[in-house]
Amino acid sequence: MSVGQALLLAFIAGFAYFSRRFMGDLFLERAIVLGPVTGLILGDMPTGLIVGASLELIFIGAADIGGSVPPNLAIGSILGTALAIDSGLDPGQALLVAVPAALLGSFGELLAKAVSSVFVTGAERYADRGSTRGITAMLHLGNLVHFLCIAVPTYLGLVLGNDVVRGLADSIRGPVGDGLAVAGAVLPALGFALLMNTLVTTSLLPFFFIGFLLAAYTGFGVLGVALLGAMIAALWISRKGGIRLVQSDSDEDAGALVPKKDQRRLFWRSFAVQSAFSFDRMQAIGFTWGMMPLLKRIYPDRTDLSAALKRHLTFFNTHPWLPGPIYALVADLETRHATRPVKKAEQKDGVNGSAVAEDIGASDVSVQTIQGVKGSLMGPLAGVGDSAFHGTLRPIFSGIGASLGMQANLLAPLIFLVPVNIVHVVVRWLTLKAGFRLGGKLFERIDQSALRRLMEGASITGLMGVGALVGTWLVVNVPLSYIEGKATIKLQEMLDHIMPKLVPLLITLLVFWLVRRGANAVLILIGLAVGGFALGALGVLGVPS
Repeated sequence: MSVGQALLLAFIAGFAYFSRRFMGDLFLERAIVLGPVTGLILGDMPTGLIVGASLELIFIGAADIGGSVPPNLAIGSILGTALAIDSGLDPGQALLVAVPAALLGSFGELLAKAVSSVFVTGAERYADRGSTRGITAMLHLGNLVHFLCIAVPTYLGLVLGNDVVRGLADSIRGPVGDGLAVAGAVLPALGFALLMNTLVTTSLLPFFFIGFLLAAYTGFGVLGVALLGAMIAALWISRKGGIRLVQSDSDEDAGALVPKKDQRRLFWRSFAVQSAFSFDRMQAIGFTWGMMPLLKRIYPDRTDLSAALKRHLTFFNTHPWLPGPIYALVADLETRHATRPVKKAEQKDGVNGSAVAEDIGASDVSVQTIQGVKGSLMGPLAGVGDSAFHGTLRPIFSGIGASLGMQANLLAPLIFLVPVNIVHVVVRWLTLKAGFRLGGKLFERIDQSALRRLMEGASITGLMGVGALVGTWLVVNVPLSYIEGKATIKLQEMLDHIMPKLVPLLITLLVFWLVRRGANAVLILIGLAVGGFALGALGVLGVPS
């Protein structure tokens, strides 16, 4: 691997993570995307597809929710794929490089989120002066830190780890190689179990077994089972009453006060809501940056603009695809507040001690109302988005894409990226428009029972897809045999007569039970790797050739 290739791969890793911050969480950093990209750059696309797909299956249930820091797939997938290609590792062995790299890579994200608190403080100082340019500079500097905290470790890992991994590859033979192969093969069980845990209820668990049995007995691929699951889900929803989410239109149009030009700006800037993400304020700078063109227009007085900027630099966090309704309602309220001036007085904000403007006297819209709307909508929208998109939509297409990637199909990353981001952009736009159309009555007019039916249908599709993944791509068997008379009895053939793919199913159910019991996911991952290595080295478990 040349220095130029290492620099390019490091830039891609940093950019993929940066896209989560500034471009709307497009899932460019998923392994099913970066594995093939790495393979393309290094001239071995099949290995890139297979390693990327394998790593995607392991972390299929991992998601960046709230302030959590999951394994960093940008670092893990690029390092694992690149070092595997350069050192001649097979895909199973490559996972034992990629998984630790992804786990260690999370420290880069931790550092970026911690350092970004400095830029929040800087943004507050610029807000005191009403300087939108200063806040913009803090946002971009924060994003640059996030980029560097991923790109630099990736480059160092590529340069320094190459000789180490090549030396290890030369020593992997016999029982050690068998153990590593089994360890890599059983790791996806954790991803499947974590995903099941987010989707399953007692009444829906049978759909997991339906998907598994279809794949194990009939050879149905993951895509076929997922499509069948979608049809079953549609029938389920229809029989329970359909999915008319909005009961009726609101009489008032909240967007009437906000020009179409400002609405479009809010839409495009909403993609950057996670910019300069910090542990203390999370999406505060990103949300404020999205509001700045509107605030500058409606508050020509610098003092009023300063007060507006400061009140939006407080804590904010919601699902990155669903800030639209909050932007719409806050834009409407800010416009009403600006066009119906009331007497104001300065007081200390109880959160951070900074001076803010507080309304005194009668007013249709007070500062407290604006802050209350933001605070009341963050949680519900995050809950819907996390379960519908991170917990259902993305894993379903991750599984379909990974199943194609395991066959070195060049369409794998596109099958994942294109549908997911079509839904992403459409949902982002429609929810913003719904916020403007329905105004403060948005949540009053959502049919909660219809929303629940929609989530149940999505869970059915997801559970059947996970079952098919277990029955298709968790490839572990029992190679033990014994001689009875003149016949050689193979234990795996006996198990197949009971149920095909029984061992992968039992491993997945064991891990699922541990997850439901609250066991730490990292400890489960280590246990799978160590247990798989030991059983593989002893010849108790094996991987079909």
